[in-house]
Amino acid sequence: MAVRLGCVPEHFSAPLLYAAAQGELAGVELVMCKLGTGDMVQRVLAGELDAAICVTEGLVAGIAKHADRGLKLCGTYVESPLPWAVSVRADSPLSTLDDLAFGAMFGISREGSGSEVMARYASSRYEWKAPRFAVLGDVDSLVRGVQQGAVDAFLWERTTMERHYAAGAVRYLGTVRPPWPAFSLAALQPFAASDRLPQLAAALHAATRRFMELPEDRRIAFVRDTLGYSADDVRVWLDYV
Repeated sequence: MAVRLGCVPEHFSAPLLYAAAQGELAGVELVMCKLGTGDMVQRVLAGELDAAICVTEGLVAGIAKHADRGLKLCGTYVESPLPWAVSVRADSPLSTLDDLAFGAMFGISREGSGSEVMARYASSRYEWKAPRFAVLGDVDSLVRGVQQGAVDAFLWERTTMERHYAAGAVRYLGTVRPPWPAFSLAALQPFAASDRLPQLAAALHAATRRFMELPEDRRIAFVRDTLGYSADDVRVWLDYV
């Protein structure tokens, strides 16, 4: 039976999408989860996914929240820290991250998501008043929420936001970069203790190695054509990941 692996339909999943397109990801069924880590944690807990590639902060929050459910962090998928961009309405009077100190209303994709955890982290790091939250859904819904004034700001991965900045939909305010790895592998204890975990880890390692060994122009073209990012944005991402 194939491992049902949750992941986000974004550039970080490109090595896996490339491997699948080449028929080189045998034994793994990729399940795209547009709502991100909070959704994937719930789907792992419900038995709908065998494992998931989650933003690390959201996974750790899920482990803490569901301490009696056997949810495990089983390994690292992306070592590089994830740059979270803070976005506001295009005509917002806010000009720096310090301007959010009043206790802003943040849009989040789901309770326990990386977008919520990182807003809490930023609040602690920058000594803001306690943030408030509104669950709005995926990144497009978060953009609409800021545009309509339902929330003051939201956090999302920087490269994904570039297309929205270029379109003038929202405005970049600043970046919050945590000191931990960007993405980690989540699974329940029975899967983590089985021989399916090392088999999955080997498949992920092989897929990422093959992708990163491709000529840069081929990697850029694949991410551009498959996921809709600009070549320049992909190039910036590849420089730090």
